[in-house]
Amino acid sequence: QLSVLFRSMGKKRAAGDAAEPDELEFEDEFEDEFEEEDEDEKEDIDSEDVKQADDDNSDAEGDPKPDAPESSSTKVWRAGVDTLQEGEVLEFEPGAYAMYHALQLDWPCLSFDVVRDDLGLQRTRFPMTMFLVAGTQADKASSNKVVVMKLTQLHRIRPEDSDEEEEEDDDSSADEDAVLEHKDIRHIGSVNRIRVMRQDSGIAATWSDKGAVHVWDIRPQLYKLQGRPPPRTLADTKDPKPVFTFDGHSTEGFALDWSPVVPARLATGDCSGSIFVWDATGVASSSTWSWRVDGVPYTAHTDSVEDIQWSPSEQDVFASSSVDRTLRIWDTRNKAAAALTVSAHTSHVNVISWNSLVTYLLASGSDNGNFRIWDLRKFTTEAVVAEFNHHAQAITSIEWNPADSSSLAVSSADNQVTVWDMSVEKDIDADGAAADDEYAPQLMFIHQGQTDVKEVHWHPQLPAVLISTAADGFNVFKPSNL
Repeated sequence: QLSVLFRSMGKKRAAGDAAEPDELEFEDEFEDEFEEEDEDEKEDIDSEDVKQADDDNSDAEGDPKPDAPESSSTKVWRAGVDTLQEGEVLEFEPGAYAMYHALQLDWPCLSFDVVRDDLGLQRTRFPMTMFLVAGTQADKASSNKVVVMKLTQLHRIRPEDSDEEEEEDDDSSADEDAVLEHKDIRHIGSVNRIRVMRQDSGIAATWSDKGAVHVWDIRPQLYKLQGRPPPRTLADTKDPKPVFTFDGHSTEGFALDWSPVVPARLATGDCSGSIFVWDATGVASSSTWSWRVDGVPYTAHTDSVEDIQWSPSEQDVFASSSVDRTLRIWDTRNKAAAALTVSAHTSHVNVISWNSLVTYLLASGSDNGNFRIWDLRKFTTEAVVAEFNHHAQAITSIEWNPADSSSLAVSSADNQVTVWDMSVEKDIDADGAAADDEYAPQLMFIHQGQTDVKEVHWHPQLPAVLISTAADGFNVFKPSNL
């Protein structure tokens, strides 16, 4: 079932009128087609055909029906508020999206990352192209893979009343299927988390559930997907191996982040509460790196380290979150203790995100569905500048928009991906009273339809485009009100 909330706050356009729940229908017409060409695997992603309900309140002679209800248009599904009666299903509303595609791999992926490309910054023309890398969770350790993907023909959803001749983009074939091509690298053990180095998109790190952290050179796969011959100095083997592996953690983990300031600097945290910092020497242009891991870990956390985020502006500073319910700010020049510590939530702090545009803002998401925004200039329990309790289950991912300092995306185990705008305030009427709204005014959009959503990321080169991964595959979408 797919449910969508098209929210309009502030100056953004409002959604349509409401209708009764029994008028909602959803027809799932996604069908992936698979083709194989030599080593390539291509998957065609069917764009959904959406049937609009005909809200006709007239009889055959054109006279109005006497008892037709006023609220006869499509009703917006309110997640966590509305319930479905027996036999009722939800209908996908194309007007809520500028673009929407769904795709699946052989196995679900717990984690993925966007691979930055050289196709241009701030691309808005359709159809779009993007590169991703993901790690699988297969039924057997030997069946897992690092999957390097190229998605092309990502068309927009064309409004039914649009005039193709007046369109300004290149999306003249919006009804064609999107295409997924991928190259796989064998990975022993499930991939708990995968991240791409910001300064060198040919390098990716993975946390394995076998307790090791691997660094991979994914350039051969990227060259093949682009149809470009690799440099002669680039080794291309049928069974690629990690270029570096660290097995100094005492157990598996999930926390992993590359520094956006220092190339090839990495921090990894495990389920025992230890954090290790990696440094490297090398040249980004040739992806020739040599890593050294400091053998003395950071150990102030008393339980599992769930997430790590490097400062977007300070080379020696990073933040960590933990099952011990704390957020900690570290200075690598003094590992004896965290520089700052705060009891952040009443349950496990699962994820954090450091705002790259307003560098004193940090967002955190907890296991009870609550997420908070922190001001690091006064990092105490009173430093919470915003708190939201929309989600009914654990927050699984949170990320600031790299192009908009006030916007962030949140995913949850309640099968929702939400988009928020922190710059929006409650409407105040002429009498000075705040508008009564069942949702926080900062809530811009709710995306649903996936089961057990694990991560959501903004694409840094495609404005307002989001990608999410869940137990039943990936969604690539762009809300129409962003």
